[in-house]
Amino acid sequence: MKPDVIVIGTGPGGIASATTLAQAGVNVRIVDEQPYAGGQVYRASEKIAASRTSLREWLGSDYAQGLDLIQAARREGNIDWCFDTSVWDISCREDGIQLGLLKDEKASTIDAPHVVLATGAMERPTPFSGWTLPGVMSIGAAQTLFKDAGLIPDDDVVLAGSGPLLYLFANQLLNAGTRPGLIVDTAPKWVSARHLLQLASAARHNLPALYKGLAWRQRINRAGIPHVYGVCELHACGAGRVESVKYRNGGRIQEVPASLLLVHDGVIPNTHLSVAANCHHIWQARQRYWQPQLDVHGQTSQPGLWAVGDGAGILGAEAATLKGRILARHLAAKLGLISPNESQKTSQNDQRMLAKLIPLRRFLDQQFPPAAAFREPGNDTVVCRCEAVKAQEIRQIAKLGCVGPNQARSFTRAGMGPCMGRQCGNNVSQLLADELGKSVQEVGYYSTRPPIKPVTLGQLASLAD
Repeated sequence: MKPDVIVIGTGPGGIASATTLAQAGVNVRIVDEQPYAGGQVYRASEKIAASRTSLREWLGSDYAQGLDLIQAARREGNIDWCFDTSVWDISCREDGIQLGLLKDEKASTIDAPHVVLATGAMERPTPFSGWTLPGVMSIGAAQTLFKDAGLIPDDDVVLAGSGPLLYLFANQLLNAGTRPGLIVDTAPKWVSARHLLQLASAARHNLPALYKGLAWRQRINRAGIPHVYGVCELHACGAGRVESVKYRNGGRIQEVPASLLLVHDGVIPNTHLSVAANCHHIWQARQRYWQPQLDVHGQTSQPGLWAVGDGAGILGAEAATLKGRILARHLAAKLGLISPNESQKTSQNDQRMLAKLIPLRRFLDQQFPPAAAFREPGNDTVVCRCEAVKAQEIRQIAKLGCVGPNQARSFTRAGMGPCMGRQCGNNVSQLLADELGKSVQEVGYYSTRPPIKPVTLGQLASLAD
């Protein structure tokens, strides 16, 4: 089946887009580098539903909703599922989009008139003293191990950072019978007076979501888990691996023993493919991330290339589902399968529901900004793990006249490792901007060239077949 549309990513935005397109009669191919559908938020839903009832209960009701979304897509016969498949190249042409795919150690190319990027979010990298020690992980990585393999940390785990995922994961651990030893929160305990208007707006439109977050915190308190707020400094300490955690709170430095430190500082769009496609991007100053510039329908600056979900701007799983359906109806109308009036009419309810979610996101963005403890790393802190480049090196080359991250890459090799700048890109741009007295929008971001993912010469040679 030659696809009319290729959807990259099987998270809520990608699944909703593919399902709605298929229902309109579009031939869809959906590509994901994981072996199961669900993206990060609904990761391994089908596998867990088939074999791990207890794990499904531990993960909670929000996670369970993903299975219904995936099963609805499975019922559509004109969706071609391509799992364990990576995208190593993307090229925008006048007659459509060409993708380079990698599956089973073989590289191939495929063309489609339209491609929907549903690449989702990634955790914001958190450079701080000792973050490269064994035993320090992101909460998202720990949650992946939880979902994929049912791995549960010991009771002395320390959770650090801020945001809803911090509280959600603590509750999931309690569901599984594990009691975290300490929560080190970089956010304040109470809502600031200057955020009360946003809180009121969020409550008016989405009170159940706020109650849910409050219930998570109350359960943490009832479990007797020490929870320290307003932390402005974090250190992982140890010889060869993390052995203790230091943090500054209220002018004092505290230290607690720990064999595992899990950190989270919010999420940012995964824009590696949209950058590689040379789409225009804008800097979102409040949450400090890049996102592709889109028109009202979700099309990027490249004709035929669309973006949906958290990869297009952080709004959450429910909003990704709504936006996926809205985008798909517009695209189906563009392909002549439904009328523009039908597309607009059937999307009205989704648009209304989406409008109610936006005030909640605005409040969350204000209440949980990127922590200064990670945004302003000390000179000896590694910012590029792949090439072991420290913050001091980035600041020094800025003083010597380096004006942007691509030039910094030439000077220091930051961004030239296996992650190809995914982990260090925003931090390098921020360090340069701070040192140069410019905005990150002025400094810019790493360019991306193929191969987008590491590819061996043997895999490239398979193109000849």
